Amino acid sequence: MNKLMYIGLIAILFSCKSNSIAQENAKNKTEKPKVEKPKFGDTNNGDMPKPNVFTQNQIAPNTIHLTVEVMELYSNKLICDVSQEAAVNVKIKEIKGSGSGLVNRVSINKEIILALRKGISKDITYLKSKLSKDIFIIIREKPCMNFNQTMYEIVGYEYRQ
Repeated sequence: MNKLMYIGLIAILFSCKSNSIAQENAKNKTEKPKVEKPKFGDTNNGDMPKPNVFTQNQIAPNTIHLTVEVMELYSNKLICDVSQEAAVNVKIKEIKGSGSGLVNRVSINKEIILALRKGISKDITYLKSKLSKDIFIIIREKPCMNFNQTMYEIVGYEYRQ
């Protein structure tokens, strides 16, 4: 008898429950959002300003974008107790931006020695012809094995006229 009473109670509870969702105070969502139109005398007249590509790009961690002047080129240079195929001594003209996580920051008019990556070191003869000219470079900071010094490696470059 108890089982029959429980089954009847459950049947009554499910029969009272509605299967539809209550939709009280529902608003029509098909309205288009209002767009502000430029007013008379607006400075950009509805045209979006052109973004600066350099500021839009994020700079990778441990990298610095610089404009430098090449002072001297080296071959088989020892940097941080590691022999590098090619290295270059540069004077920093302008710092364009830097990524996060830098340990040692560079400053303007400072001379530093940069290691050239393996692919870039093949262009050393072309680099010699560009001495004393401004070059835009991207360098990556790398800690030395003893963690007391920092080595900078050229990731990419572009010549400026």
